[in-house]
Amino acid sequence: MNVSIEILEFPLCVKNKILRIKDITKLNIEYITGKNIIFNNSNLGLKEPHKIIISNDKKRIVLLCYDDDDTNLYNEDLSEIITISKLTDIVKEILENNKNF
Repeated sequence: MNVSIEILEFPLCVKNKILRIKDITKLNIEYITGKNIIFNNSNLGLKEPHKIIISNDKKRIVLLCYDDDDTNLYNEDLSEIITISKLTDIVKEILENNKNF
């Protein structure tokens, strides 16, 4: 079975919203583009989400982004929706904990 992989462009609107979070530039941010994986000659396909990895020396979180215009992100196991305001609180907490060490 042949497989086609289409690399998706990381949504600029999501990246801009993340970069607007106060002091987030003090953390390491990595953006990994998603993919459409198409199984040729079938009606099957997969969509691998975009990933955002935010980390410092002590903590690392991975967020998933499925839609280009959606402001909701998801934690790595998809059990929780992470809004931009919640992400702001998470970043604040990471930075506060980093000062205490």
